Amino acid sequence: MAKLDTTAIENEKNALKLLADEVQKATDDDTREMLVAEIQKSAEKLEKLCAELQAEADKIAPPEALDVPQAVVEVVLTKDQRQRVLEKTGIDVPSVRIPDPTADLTKNMSIIQPEFIEECAIKQAENFKQLVADAEEAAEDDTDDEDEK
Repeated sequence: MAKLDTTAIENEKNALKLLADEVQKATDDDTREMLVAEIQKSAEKLEKLCAELQAEADKIAPPEALDVPQAVVEVVLTKDQRQRVLEKTGIDVPSVRIPDPTADLTKNMSIIQPEFIEECAIKQAENFKQLVADAEEAAEDDTDDEDEK
């Protein structure tokens, strides 16, 4: 993979730090104003250099190329977990899908607390309930709009 050159950014960052240090040491207002103006110019240059570096990085790996599907792990709930989720949410959740982009959850599944899985199932059920409620509300709004016509 191509390595991006950050030397110019590092140099400008160091120059900016030196200017900031000089402002602290300045004894008169004219010197401080001049240094603050230099800091502004340096900061603008640094911003430009960063934008150029980002453009270079985007050519190497465009942002949309990074939009790959994220890995998930699906966990089947126990009968007791299903019952508790049903009692709390009114939704029967046989299994829960949990994002696992780093595979840490998969690697540590043997030590994952059952409560964590249950919490994820409850959140999933609540999100589903909200989605259904939003859809029903949108459908009612559409019906109301048609009735007014």
